[in-house]
Amino acid sequence: MKRIVFLLCGLAVLCLSLPHSAQMQNRRRAKANSLDTDQPAAVERLLKTAARQLQNKNFLQAYQIAKQALTLSQESHDKARQARAINLIALAAFHAGRMNEAIRLFKLASSNADEAGISQLQTNALGRAGGLLMQSGRYADALFCFEQTLRLFRQRKDKSGEARALAQVGSVFAETGDFAQATQYLQQAQTLAQSLPRRETEFFVLRRLVAAENARGNFDKALAYGERALLLAPAAPRAFMYAELLYHLAMTRTALNQLPKAAELFEQALRIIRPMKLPQPEAFVLGEYAATQLKAGQAGSARNTATQALTVLQRTGGNKHLEARVHATLAEAQRALGQPAVALLSYRAGLSALEDARALSIPTEISRAGIVASRQQVFAGAISLLVEQSLTEEAFAVAESYHARAFLDVLAEAGLESELELTPAQQEREDQLFEQISAVQRELWQPELAPEKEAQLNRQLADAENALQLYRLALRRADPRYASVKAPPPIDFKRAAESLPKETALLEFVLGEERSFAWVVSAGKLATVKLPARKELEPLVAAFRAEISTKVNSATAAQAMAKLKSQGKPLYEKLFQPLEAHLSGARKLILVPDGVLSYLPFETLAGNGARGATAFLLERFALRYAPSASALVALQTLRPNAAPAKGLIAFGDPVYARSESAQAAHTDERGFDFRQLPYTRTEVNGIAALFPATERQVLLGEEAQEAAVKAAPLGQYRYLHFAAHALVDEEYPARSAIMLSAPTTIASGAKAEDGALQMAEVMRLKLNAALVTLSACGTGLGRMLHGEGIIGLTRAFLYAGADSVVVSLWNVNDIATASLMRSFYKNLQQGLSKDDALRQAQLELLRGAQPAWRHPYYWAPFVLVGAAQ
Repeated sequence: MKRIVFLLCGLAVLCLSLPHSAQMQNRRRAKANSLDTDQPAAVERLLKTAARQLQNKNFLQAYQIAKQALTLSQESHDKARQARAINLIALAAFHAGRMNEAIRLFKLASSNADEAGISQLQTNALGRAGGLLMQSGRYADALFCFEQTLRLFRQRKDKSGEARALAQVGSVFAETGDFAQATQYLQQAQTLAQSLPRRETEFFVLRRLVAAENARGNFDKALAYGERALLLAPAAPRAFMYAELLYHLAMTRTALNQLPKAAELFEQALRIIRPMKLPQPEAFVLGEYAATQLKAGQAGSARNTATQALTVLQRTGGNKHLEARVHATLAEAQRALGQPAVALLSYRAGLSALEDARALSIPTEISRAGIVASRQQVFAGAISLLVEQSLTEEAFAVAESYHARAFLDVLAEAGLESELELTPAQQEREDQLFEQISAVQRELWQPELAPEKEAQLNRQLADAENALQLYRLALRRADPRYASVKAPPPIDFKRAAESLPKETALLEFVLGEERSFAWVVSAGKLATVKLPARKELEPLVAAFRAEISTKVNSATAAQAMAKLKSQGKPLYEKLFQPLEAHLSGARKLILVPDGVLSYLPFETLAGNGARGATAFLLERFALRYAPSASALVALQTLRPNAAPAKGLIAFGDPVYARSESAQAAHTDERGFDFRQLPYTRTEVNGIAALFPATERQVLLGEEAQEAAVKAAPLGQYRYLHFAAHALVDEEYPARSAIMLSAPTTIASGAKAEDGALQMAEVMRLKLNAALVTLSACGTGLGRMLHGEGIIGLTRAFLYAGADSVVVSLWNVNDIATASLMRSFYKNLQQGLSKDDALRQAQLELLRGAQPAWRHPYYWAPFVLVGAAQ
C-alpha cells in the first residue's frame, strides 16, 4: 500500500502541476526577485554586525559573520560588498595573529574594491597589506604595495594619502638601510604634510621620521621629530598610532642612555597595545624593551622579556629581522648570566633568522647590504663568543657570512642579466629613463645655477633615478628566472685555504664595539687574533689617511715622510703587528677589510723590516684586496674560461671644456674640477705602445666619449683602461661616474649622453677583462657599509665581467700617475701577476729619483681589488 500511495501522490503532484505551469513559474520569479531585494540588506546587516564584533574584540565571531556576508555577496556577484567582507575577514585574521592570511586577504580586498570602483577601500586595504608585510619583514613586497598606493593617491590627487604613502615608502628604505632613498621620500612626505590642514597627516609622517632617524643613528633629530609629534597627538585620535610613536621614542631614549625614561615609554606602549590584541606590534615593543633592560644591566629581566617577544613572534608567523635582533639580545643576556652554551644556541638561531631575512629584503645592492650592516651586533656578538669558546673555524665562517653578501647576490644575478634580452618595448623604456637622468644631470652641471634651480633639478634627478629603480624592480618581479638564481654560499676555512696560491696569506677583519678580530689563513692554518675596539682604531685610521693623502712637494717630502712614519706607528702596532707571528713564509697578502679599514692602503703601514729598519708593508709584500674570501672564489668560478683575443682598449684625455680659456686651464690632480688632464694622453699613449697595433684600440680627446665606450666590443679585450676625471658620490653611489667627453652635437635619433659613465651604465657593459684600471681620483670610494665594504664603481666593473679592478683612494697626481701606470703595464706585459706588477711599479716611485714621489701620496693611492692572475 505504501508504494501505491507514494505513486499516487507523485502522480497527483504531476497532474496538478501540468495545467498550472505558467503560474508556478511566475511564483518562482517573484520569490527570486524578493530574495534579490532582501539579500543586499541581509549582507549589510552581516557586515555591520561583523564590524561591531571587531570593535568589541570578538575576532572569531567577526571572522565567521564576515565569511557569511562574503558567501551571500558572492552568490549575487556583488563585488563591492565582497570587498568589504574580505576586508573585515582580513582584519579579524590579523587580530587573531594569522598574519599571512591577513596579508593575502587585504590584497584580495584591494583587488575587489578596484573592480567595484571603491577607491578608498582599494588604497586602505593595499596600505594595510603593505604595513603587515613590513611588520613581517617582507620588505620587497611591502615596497610594491606602498608604491601602488602612492600611484593611486596621485591619480586621485589625494594629497594626504600621497604624503602617507611617501612616508611608508621611505620607511621601507630606512628599515633596509638605504637612507639616501629614505630621505628623498620622507622629505617629500614632510613637505607635503606640512602644507595640509589636517594635522593627523603630519603626525603620521613624523612617526616615520622618528623611526628613520633612529635607524640611521641621528638620535637628537629623532627626538626633535618625536616631540613635535607629541604636540600633535591630541589631533590624532588613533591609539595605535600613539603607541607606535611611544615605541620609537623609547628606542631614541635608549640610544641617548636615558634608560628610565625609555622603560617608562615602553610600558606605556604595552598598556595601549595589549588590550587591542595586536600580537605583532607587542612583539616589537617587547624585543626592543629587552635590549633596553640589558643595557641597564638587568640581564634577568632582559632574558625574560626577550623570551616573551620570541614566543609572540613564533605564534604570529614571525619577522625574521626582528627575530635575529631579539635572539642576539637574548644571547647577550644569557652570556651576562653565565650561560655561554645557551647563549651560543641563541646566537646561532639569530644568524639563521637573519639569513632568512636577507631573502625578503628589497633586491637592490644597498638594501641587501643594509640588512647586514644594521644587524651587525648579531655577527659581532656571535664571533666574540665563538672565539671565547675557541671555536675558531665557526667564527671564521660567521665572518664570511658577514662580509660582502650583497656582492655575492648581485654577482650571481649579473650572470643571469648578461644572458637576458629585454623586449624592444622594455629596452626603449629603460633607455628613456636613462636619458631622463642624463638630461637632468646636464642641466645640473651648468655653471652658476641659482640655489632654487639647483634644488629643483636635484628633486627631478631623484625622481628620475627612483623611476629607473622601480622599473627595474618591476621587471625583476615579473620574471620568474630571478627566483631560480642562487648566490654562491659563504665558504668555510678549508675552502678558503684551498683557494689561496702558494706563499699567500688571507687577512680578514671584523671591527666590533668591544673588540675587533682578524683571521689569518696561511699555509693551511687558521689563526684568530683579537684587536682593539672599533672606536680605538677609527681615529687612528682617519688621522693616518688624512696624512698620506695630503699633497707634498720636493721641499717638504722628507719631513712629511718622517711625520707619516711616526704617526703611523701606533696604527701599525695595534692593527698589523699582532698578525706578524702568523705570516711566516707569506710573500703576498689578500686583505678583506671592514668599516673604516676599507679606506686604508695597508701598503703604507710601516714597521720593522728584516734588518730592523722601518719599512713599508709594500716593501715586504704584494698586496691586493677582496670583498671576502667567498667573493674571490666566486669571481674565479662564475667567469667564462675563454681568454679575450685582444690586449688593450683605453680611453683618455677627455674634453671637458669647450672655450679656449677653459681649455688653457690644466690641473695636475684628477679631482672634481673637470679641467683638462694633459698627462692622461701621455699615460694612454705610453701604455698603448706596449701592445701590438693589432691588439689595441685607443680613444683620446673628443673620441673618448661615453657613447664610444658603450659601442665598443669591450668583451674582446684583456685590459680596459680609463685615464680621466671621476665623480664619486658617497651618499648616492649610483651617481658615481667616470667622466668622459660629452658630445658637442647629438645626431638625430641618437641617444643624448651626458659624458658620465655611471654605475648602472657600467653594469650594462659586457666585459671579459682580466683587469680594468680606473686611473682617476677616488675611484675606489663610495658608500661604506659595515660588513659589505664600499659600494661604488669598483663593484660595478666586477659585476660587468672584470676579474679585478685597480682603483684609487684619493686625488692622484697627473704626472706621477702617468709614470706609475706605464710601469704597471710594462710589468704585466713581462708576465708578472697583477699584484706583483703593481707593487713593482709603486716601488719604482718609492725608490726613484724624484724626492716627492717617494711619499705615499704619489705611489699609494692605487690598490688592486680582485684576482691576481
